Amino acid sequence: MWRFILRVVILGAVILGLAHIVPGLEVPNYPDALLFAFIVALLNAFISPILIVISFPITVMTVGIFALLINVFMFWVASLISYGIHITSFWGAFWGGIITSIVSFMLNHWLSNKGPRNRDYPPEDKQD
Repeated sequence: MWRFILRVVILGAVILGLAHIVPGLEVPNYPDALLFAFIVALLNAFISPILIVISFPITVMTVGIFALLINVFMFWVASLISYGIHITSFWGAFWGGIITSIVSFMLNHWLSNKGPRNRDYPPEDKQD
């Protein structure tokens, strides 16, 4: 549970930072960004896998590019659900969705059980 909360808190900070860099993405304050990050996390956990399975043939034909559009769509839907975030252009949703997906991927890897903090360094030599 703490990993999910940590992911949402970090994604909220990333989204707030994106608002200063990406034109077309308006985030007024950190609590709104935190709520938006929570909604994005829920949509990515429950709705995105369904859309990926349904659109698998199109994703294969476009060599994965359609999966990027699913991320952009989830980002845009989250902005419709949350009350403080406004996306005013396609490129705001595009870059916001792409950067949030990359950061989310890195956080998932970092916070997973296979992350760098749980590896044995150096690896134990097994002798038979």
